[in-house]
Amino acid sequence: MKKRSTREEGQFDLPILGSQAADISAEALFDTWLQHQRPPMAPSTQRVYRTLWRRFLQALQDHKKQYTQIKPVDIRNFLSNLDEVRRPQRERYQQVIARAYEELCRQDGRSENPALAPAINDPFKESWRQAPDNQATQFLSVDQCSATIKALQNRWRVLELASDMTIAARWREYRDMTIVAVMLGTGLRPVELGQLHPSAIGVAQRRADPVESDEADEEHTTQWREGTILLKLTGAAKREVVAPIWCEAILRSWLIFSGAEDASAWAKDSRVFPGSRQVSAARPQAQMNPATLARIVSKWGIKQMDLLMTPQRLRNTFGAGLIERGFSLPEIEEIMGYAPGAASAWRLQASWLAWLEAQKTPADPAITENTQSE
Repeated sequence: MKKRSTREEGQFDLPILGSQAADISAEALFDTWLQHQRPPMAPSTQRVYRTLWRRFLQALQDHKKQYTQIKPVDIRNFLSNLDEVRRPQRERYQQVIARAYEELCRQDGRSENPALAPAINDPFKESWRQAPDNQATQFLSVDQCSATIKALQNRWRVLELASDMTIAARWREYRDMTIVAVMLGTGLRPVELGQLHPSAIGVAQRRADPVESDEADEEHTTQWREGTILLKLTGAAKREVVAPIWCEAILRSWLIFSGAEDASAWAKDSRVFPGSRQVSAARPQAQMNPATLARIVSKWGIKQMDLLMTPQRLRNTFGAGLIERGFSLPEIEEIMGYAPGAASAWRLQASWLAWLEAQKTPADPAITENTQSE
């Protein structure tokens, strides 16, 4: 009786290559396997898989080893020597290598996948997993968030009047500043911000002003009142997000400065935040690379605020602001684009409360001032 494949139903095998497998580029073979998976893998997942596999192949090349001749100890040594790579990422490397060798073993007739050997997966011997876990979810504190908003507004006023900057320099700083403002002000995912088309920006219906009370609204509540710019997001997390008043002025100025308000100039690949000022043969992609986005946010945070900022940290901070302002978990799910019932909003709330508590009681009294601010 023929042994049934353990593959997920719908995935395609590649043609058997037999002894020719050793003559095929490991990178090309793996890429072909990726392209034949059904249902298709997301492009972002394919990019991650290729990157991890190529790094593994490069390590083999550095040690003058062929991918068709390695042993479990070679994979274990590779995983153990991933300096500064945290445990979840090491496990992802192992999973990708195992999936690659599932196909390679089928190609050259091996009976055992070297990436699944006990020497790698024995829970009592898996020394390669002895690496730090991912850092806990990070936020900006309420004070840091308010200070960042003030810094953004101040820098916006400077750029509005700047006359001693080149057009390219002013364009770049305007874009980078607005990216930080929009990520903090709307909580967009990095991929959503990168794909944002000018046509996705509309006008929100003005809500009635809040009833006046005897007590003035707190500053951080007032500055988060909704403005009139509406972001219409498509995709799996389809929703509409209204930019707050403080963010609206910055975003509107960027749209005017960059020409994104001119509908006659829009093209299919137009982006609110393009990767470069002028698309050319040398830089044909209008959409920003995720790594570029991360560098922009990090550089702005260090230069303007002396703070460690990442796109995800800004999104987390936006979500924490919703919690602070009394939004319910279902409301947070809708605004943030979380899948209903996936407990993402609950985990965000738990992480925020734990993070607040950690700021009150630092584990090490010798921590520096800069570290305490994180």
